Amino acid sequence: MRICLYLSWRFWSLFGAAVLLSLCIAHPTLPMQRPVFRYLFVIDITQSMNARDYHQDGFPADRLGFVKASIRQALDKLPCGSEVGLGLFTTRNSQVMFEPLEICGHFPLIADVLDHIDWRMAWAADSHIARGLYTGLREAAALGANTRLVFFSDGQQFPPEPDFPPFDGQPGAVGGLIVGVGGTQPVPIPRLDKENRPMGFWETMDLRDYLPPSALPKDGANFYLSRLDVQSLTRLATITGLSYVQLETPENLARTLLARNLAAERTVKVDIRWILGSLTLLLLLITRLNFSPIGKKI
Repeated sequence: MRICLYLSWRFWSLFGAAVLLSLCIAHPTLPMQRPVFRYLFVIDITQSMNARDYHQDGFPADRLGFVKASIRQALDKLPCGSEVGLGLFTTRNSQVMFEPLEICGHFPLIADVLDHIDWRMAWAADSHIARGLYTGLREAAALGANTRLVFFSDGQQFPPEPDFPPFDGQPGAVGGLIVGVGGTQPVPIPRLDKENRPMGFWETMDLRDYLPPSALPKDGANFYLSRLDVQSLTRLATITGLSYVQLETPENLARTLLARNLAAERTVKVDIRWILGSLTLLLLLITRLNFSPIGKKI
């Protein structure tokens, strides 16, 4: 009798494990209230973003490559239910590539588009940071409430402008971040051909027709140098009501993007396969124990 009870107990445990496993295949979810994020990432793809001033093992040295790798790592940290869209900035405009998509359901697509962003996608060579930021804010506002703009740039304007154009929006109407990219020490800008092969560095003489006399070097320097313009970006953050943060490591970007003031409480479908899978494993482990239901070993 005891053996029958023992076998019956094991049978029902295995049966329960099989039922839970079959439910996992159906990808079950439960609606839950939780903080999630909705971001439009706009990335500066002007040529100064090819400058190489990052030195972290396992990550690209160029600014654009470092931004892409940092975003890719940050995507892993965002909770399911969060949404991310991508856009590009060059010349005077920010252009949305796709509207925010739920990251867990569309992760391969988002990651693939991110990986293929390239400086050669730029439709013009000049860089008017303020105008690009303003259009990025308009694009984010058009994507609906709680869409946060995250604008990645080194702040290098070309040709240099004496001042920013006026901002005709309402400061703080769209939340988000300006992320400063690069180092504060000037470095040369690589000159690349259409096949992305190096051809040296941009020199001041190559650009003299586009530069005001005040921007020409007085020390006879040949290279046209680039650095992170913290002052300009922090001023733009003040003008637009955004926050400013410098991109130093992928980890600090992920922590910043997970800030609660950037989140919105929403009811989202939460994947519960891990709960069912854990219960399945527990039932399978229990069936391996050698005891009877009345506490006497067989």
